[in-house]
Amino acid sequence: MKEPTEAAVQSEAFILLPHTVTDLDDFVENPDRYLVSMFNEPERAADLWRERLKKNPYGSDGFLSLTYYGHDLISADLWDEVSGIWHALLELVEEFIQKGSAERLFPDQPVPLRLQAKGRTALFSVNSQTAMVDPKDFIPGLLHEAVRYYSWIEQHLGTDENESIRYIHSIRSAFQAEFYSD
Repeated sequence: MKEPTEAAVQSEAFILLPHTVTDLDDFVENPDRYLVSMFNEPERAADLWRERLKKNPYGSDGFLSLTYYGHDLISADLWDEVSGIWHALLELVEEFIQKGSAERLFPDQPVPLRLQAKGRTALFSVNSQTAMVDPKDFIPGLLHEAVRYYSWIEQHLGTDENESIRYIHSIRSAFQAEFYSD
């Protein structure tokens, strides 16, 4: 399988500064006041994650920016537990590969995530926002970004993310078998 020359899917994960969101409109308009980029400020994000873990069962409360050829796929008002969002996205892709359509919910929210085949393309939806995607570059791009996310966790937090990364590789293998078999 040949990788696209341009990254079809790009992601940026952000950690939410604790006790800051009191106005959702301001959060959407001024996210830099509320969020710390995991990739641009790795030490600060890791410190926030560790601090959050002292009081919560997870540390990745924040926002996942996901784009497809520059088109935003997740609206800024949908902040949640980022690892949970990635897990839901991976399950969505796995089921899509198996059945041609899939639906999950955003972690702990009644916000649907959908991926449905439409001929040679697919529709990817988060809540009421829908984009047409080509599974042959969308899925590999999404899986690449998921590995990047879990590798960051492993590198900056010191946790063993081999199980998550193996899961992603198994989805990639299933994708290649389904979409590139003769």
